[in-house]
Amino acid sequence: MVTALASAALLWLGTCWMMFQHIPSWYQPILVPPDDLQKVKDDLVATFDQLSEKMVKQNQPFDCRFTQDQINSWLAILEQIWPPSRDWLPPSLSDPFVSIDPKGIRLAATYRKEMLKTVIGARLEVGVTATGIMLRLTAVSGGMLSTPKSWIKEKLAALDQSVWPAGKQLKSQYGQDKLPNLSDLADGILLPNAWIWQNGKQPFKITNLQLDPGSILITFEPLPRH
Repeated sequence: MVTALASAALLWLGTCWMMFQHIPSWYQPILVPPDDLQKVKDDLVATFDQLSEKMVKQNQPFDCRFTQDQINSWLAILEQIWPPSRDWLPPSLSDPFVSIDPKGIRLAATYRKEMLKTVIGARLEVGVTATGIMLRLTAVSGGMLSTPKSWIKEKLAALDQSVWPAGKQLKSQYGQDKLPNLSDLADGILLPNAWIWQNGKQPFKITNLQLDPGSILITFEPLPRH
C-alpha cells in the first residue's frame, strides 16, 4: 500500500514537473537575423512617424492596425536600439512575446533561475469604455500549470510597491488620473484613455480596440488643444 502511494506521488510530481516545463505551442518569440535588423528598425520608425503625422494633422478619428508579428519583431530588437528597456523585465525573464486573438491578449516570457526554466504566461481581457481602458487578468500559468489567484495577487502587490507606481498622479487630457493597483488586475482595472502624444504635444484618446487573430486595431481620436 505504501509503495503504491509512493509510486502514485512520484508519478504525480513527475507529471506536474513536465507540465511546468512545457513550452506552449503559441509561444514563439521572434529572433531577428542580423540581415533583417535594419528592416525591422525602419518599420518601427516608419510606423511611429505615420502615427505621429496622423495624430497631428488629422482632426477626426482614425484607425491603426498593429500585427502580432510586427509587435514581436519590435520587442526582439528593442533592447538593441534602446538598452534601458531591459530594465522593464526582471533579470530572470527574457524573450517576451505577445499573442493576440479575439478573446484577449496573451503575454509570455521565458523564466530562468539556476537549473529551472519555463514559460510564464498571462492572459488579459482588454476593452474600451466611456471612461477608460479596461484590463482584466484572467489567467497566469507556468508551462501548462495554472497559478492560484492568491499567489498572483501577492506578486502583483509587490510590484505595486516597486516598479509600478500605483496611485501615482498622471496628467492626462482631463486633468489628474491615478494609476490603479496591479493587485486589482484579477478583478479588472481601468486605465486612463486620454493622453498627450509627445511628438507635437497633441492630446488624444483611444476610443476603440478590436482584437482579431494575430492583430489589434486601435482607433485614435485627436482632441482639441487647450
